[in-house]
Amino acid sequence: MDFHTRPLYVTAAVLIAWAALAQEVKRPVLSSHDKIDGPFAGEYHVEDLQVFQDGKVVYVEEGTKSMGVGQPEHSVYEATIGSDDMRRLTQLLDSREVRSLPKKVPAKIRPIDFFWQKSLEINRPDKTQKIQIENFYPFLNMQGSAYPQALIELECTLQDIKTTAAKREHPKGEDDWCKALVNQGKKLTSQADCHEDEAQLKIVAGEGWGPVRIGAASKTVDAFLGEGQSERKYSDVFYKDYPMKGIQVAFENDSGTVHNIYFYNGQQDMREFGVFCGQVDRGITWHSSVDDVKRAYGQPTGEFSGTYGGVTSKRLVFDGIDFRFENGKMVRIGIPGR
Repeated sequence: MDFHTRPLYVTAAVLIAWAALAQEVKRPVLSSHDKIDGPFAGEYHVEDLQVFQDGKVVYVEEGTKSMGVGQPEHSVYEATIGSDDMRRLTQLLDSREVRSLPKKVPAKIRPIDFFWQKSLEINRPDKTQKIQIENFYPFLNMQGSAYPQALIELECTLQDIKTTAAKREHPKGEDDWCKALVNQGKKLTSQADCHEDEAQLKIVAGEGWGPVRIGAASKTVDAFLGEGQSERKYSDVFYKDYPMKGIQVAFENDSGTVHNIYFYNGQQDMREFGVFCGQVDRGITWHSSVDDVKRAYGQPTGEFSGTYGGVTSKRLVFDGIDFRFENGKMVRIGIPGR
């Protein structure tokens, strides 16, 4: 009996050990490898990034400081992404736009002194997606859509993760090329998507825009617009942004239903929002003037004006809808709660 059962015990122990080891060695949900040569002779930089399902990040970089002087520097960083950031990354990786990225992205330029080779691996339960990018030069998107916008957004997300993991200061102003590229992509997307179509949904005073209407549940809005970005929370409402759609929605804390809605068109302090490309009832468009709006909706119940930072603002309030103008341009339409 001992002779026959002992091998079984040993096998069971080995299997348990293997199972424990398999749990410890988890595949990253995302791996990114970058090798940049230049722009100076002898200068190079290699980066490897891994992001795991629990938010753990392992970032390794090696390269020369400049001009190839001295020994290559090698650094390893470990960090953990916050739950909100990890959720946004997961949503981006699972989006139709990222899933549809090609396996190979050919070079868009013929480089002279700056060579950026990039590869990505996204591990999903159903399959692994691999992407190879030859002579990557995302800055071309400032002039047009050289690369898919989803690839630009993914790269900028990775840039942010690397900066945070290495505990470096995030770029600001003109140095923040990622923000400039993402904003430019929103403008190009908005320009391409904005067109007149009688079949499109229209903003209706006191109601909203299709499923995005006063009293609608948060999950209904997300199902129509995509998962929103949770922003500010107050005692009575919380806000969710849908920047690619040019929409911001306030939901009631108690019921989780829509309290009010804002549609944007380049408002000065809301530059992160793209242009809302739906239509408005009564023939109003983003090109409509103050007089056009008054002719369509009648005498406003409230009219407010002011100047700040060289921008002259005007807000017209009607029953169930209001319009904001900056220097004569319509920049926002609001649907207030009841």
